[in-house]
Amino acid sequence: MFLFLLLMIGANLLIGFCAAVRVRQLIQNQPSIVTVETAEVFLNEFENHSTIAPNDENQQSAQSQPEPEEVIPYEYLAALEEESVVANSLVEASAQVLRLEVGKYRARLIDIENKLRETWYQPTEDALHEIAEHLDSVNIDWLDKQAEAAQHLDNSQSGLGAYSDIGSRLCDTLFEQTAQIETTLSNLQQIDFQDNLTDVCRKLVLEIARLVDLCHDLRDKMTETIVTVLRAEKRLGSIDKGMKLDSLTGLKNRTGLECQIFEWWRDDIRRERALSIAAIDVDEFRKFNERLGTEVGDKIIGSLGRYLADCMRSERGFEYAMRLEGQRFVLFFGDVGPRGATSAVERIRQTIGGTIFEYDGEELELFVSAGVTEAKPDDTIAKLFTRAITALRTAKKNGRNRTFIDEGQGPQPIDPPTYQIREKAIKI
Repeated sequence: MFLFLLLMIGANLLIGFCAAVRVRQLIQNQPSIVTVETAEVFLNEFENHSTIAPNDENQQSAQSQPEPEEVIPYEYLAALEEESVVANSLVEASAQVLRLEVGKYRARLIDIENKLRETWYQPTEDALHEIAEHLDSVNIDWLDKQAEAAQHLDNSQSGLGAYSDIGSRLCDTLFEQTAQIETTLSNLQQIDFQDNLTDVCRKLVLEIARLVDLCHDLRDKMTETIVTVLRAEKRLGSIDKGMKLDSLTGLKNRTGLECQIFEWWRDDIRRERALSIAAIDVDEFRKFNERLGTEVGDKIIGSLGRYLADCMRSERGFEYAMRLEGQRFVLFFGDVGPRGATSAVERIRQTIGGTIFEYDGEELELFVSAGVTEAKPDDTIAKLFTRAITALRTAKKNGRNRTFIDEGQGPQPIDPPTYQIREKAIKI
């Protein structure tokens, strides 16, 4: 019996010793074991440091890679801050900066054009050489700006997110512009200054006119890009007033027009109120730019825009003239059906046709074509504009100086009454 007890005691001691050794091993291999008093500290550290399995290399790589991020260049931010413009994305910032820069580029082209027209009366080979070199320098400088903008967008393509498609189209536009400007540079290099100097002047004027047209195209596409972003981000209702006005005419611009329609539909959610718009374009306006110069053409547009505003019946409360782009305007008729809007447009069209615009002792006649349509309950702004512009283009294709209306069956001509128009002269 005594021997049995000794064996039992020895066995218990051995078991206890083995258990103590095992517990010590567990403690050494588990340094994260904490007491209740330090559990809160442990949990905070756990939340701040995500646990990664040692053998999960893909997960570790994914967590160590930062998300792609678009960065607006500092020089863009500085330029926009100077103009009190706020941009929320690289695409918007690029479009805004290009819109501002293309205006400066256009102004430099007009300065060269004016100098060329002054030289035209007594041209010399040296003077024309100087003008061509100046034009070449201005274009190379502008190409550098375009290339820089395209590079910013291209380098940030993976971080543009929802605006990647818009960014790609913006890059495509810049590349197209670059190709056309390079063609002009090539044409300038091929001019033979040993030819008749008057012919050289004419060639230079045509090349400048092409460049100015490219400016207008880029400016309009930048504006469209900006409006698309603002519409997508639902920011049309909070745009600064200065962004809505056209400096040349004092009318609301393309952005202001979008805001006007946005506000109208915001206040008429069920689309129960009538709304009609008319697109108006000056017929053969290019001849004024070619004969008198772009600067005079701008003055004509400014005078016409102010005249259109005077022709609208503002006493009815919701009728506005706005500048869409170039020599193209939009007339907004709130609470007016398409037939009522068409009558008003015809009165305005005939009034413009019966008005003499005077510039530097010369009498200028302006004629316009128009397209009218009514907003439908399921319309978007894009659909509304498309119908109005299509009706306008149809009017131009069918002889100009007339109005077409689209009431849902496509553009149709109207047979307007002849209004009694009082002749008027406007000095430009």
